[in-house]
Amino acid sequence: MAMSTLAEQLQPSEISFDELHSNYHPMLEMVRHLIGVVPNCDTLLEIWPTGFRTYNLIVPNSLNLPLSLWGMGAPKDMVGLGMYASSAAASCAYCTAHTCSFALRRGARPESIAGKREPREAAVVAMAEALAHIPADLNKGHIDEMHRYFSASDVEWIMLGVGMMGFLNKFMDAVGVELEVESLTDVGEILTPTDWNPDKHLRSADAMPSENHLPGVDSLRTYWEVIKLAPGAINIERQWLKGVPNRWPEVGSYLRDHTGHNFPVLKKLSHKRAIRAYTAVLRDNLNVETTTIGLPVKALSGVLFGTLVGNYALAAENEFLAKHHSPGLDDKLIDQVKQLGMRGDFESAEVVKQTMQQLTASNQLTQRDAACLVLARAAAPSPASLDGMLVEHAASLLSPENNIELMVWISVQQFLHRIMSFYAIADPDRQLSA
Repeated sequence: MAMSTLAEQLQPSEISFDELHSNYHPMLEMVRHLIGVVPNCDTLLEIWPTGFRTYNLIVPNSLNLPLSLWGMGAPKDMVGLGMYASSAAASCAYCTAHTCSFALRRGARPESIAGKREPREAAVVAMAEALAHIPADLNKGHIDEMHRYFSASDVEWIMLGVGMMGFLNKFMDAVGVELEVESLTDVGEILTPTDWNPDKHLRSADAMPSENHLPGVDSLRTYWEVIKLAPGAINIERQWLKGVPNRWPEVGSYLRDHTGHNFPVLKKLSHKRAIRAYTAVLRDNLNVETTTIGLPVKALSGVLFGTLVGNYALAAENEFLAKHHSPGLDDKLIDQVKQLGMRGDFESAEVVKQTMQQLTASNQLTQRDAACLVLARAAAPSPASLDGMLVEHAASLLSPENNIELMVWISVQQFLHRIMSFYAIADPDRQLSA
């Protein structure tokens, strides 16, 4: 019997929480105090260590944590509400639960979660949902409405929270990470009356708790525990960020030297902390020495993703990367990958088999390369369409490290897609050119 999710397939390769705590204890415990649980995704992401590092660079630096707990940056309840709204719009039940807990703990009104919103809450939700839709349908009206209630700096922080959730929404949904009982206990009461359904994120119906209670708002104890843990977490992060610049044009030069491309969307950001973290994430994910699937096929999966979500600037950047890392790459193969991103019928075993044959016909891709692209195509929509047949097929051709690296990269693509979609409307006069 085929396993139903990638998370189940990868379970034998998970890194134990004991090992994670021995290496990253302050980071894990800080998250526990922020959302009430250490997420199950941690043991999967560490299968390919760059994945765990990516996650732990994107999240705190997109949310200005822990400083935002003390009011430094955008209103934390509004950031949490945007995270929740984007997760629900992206149909990621796992993240919808976690962000509901996060938002409530940061002071968001339960009524706003339930849909009864004041004008500024409605503005946040509208922008978040528009960025989370596939394709994104953000318009100038959304941004103008945000500026009625928030400063430009705060709008950027709220947007970065939504962008960060693009990474998390994609990974948790595509992989099918199991939702923790503690999370269900926290938010079951408020989410059950909505159309939220944990579905693939539950191993069995028995996992649903019999009692629910809403989490409390940040307290002095929350602040104290975070203060105690912050130095250890900062020390780990400092090692990951050593030598990474935080301003343009130094960032563009650094990324061009390390990856072959300068990722010009980063010149539009104003918050240096976020810029530096994203620079490190892109450097690490395009490191020729640590990739397990190879940078050419990785970039091709980005071409596919960008095409599927209608972000042709993102697809073009990945095409540039693919040709940079594989100068002899055939344009016909790239067109084939784009066509795969545009096709609608991708459900049956026969279609998957035919796609594999077509992708390997030119002898430029191996069976493993083709499996990566097939899996990327299934992961790219929101929600993802990674059913049991595809999981079984990928498992036979890809290693656990391959699977996690690919899912992390597709998740980075969704993160970039949301940020690029925002600036395409908010700052259209500054072109995203090298």
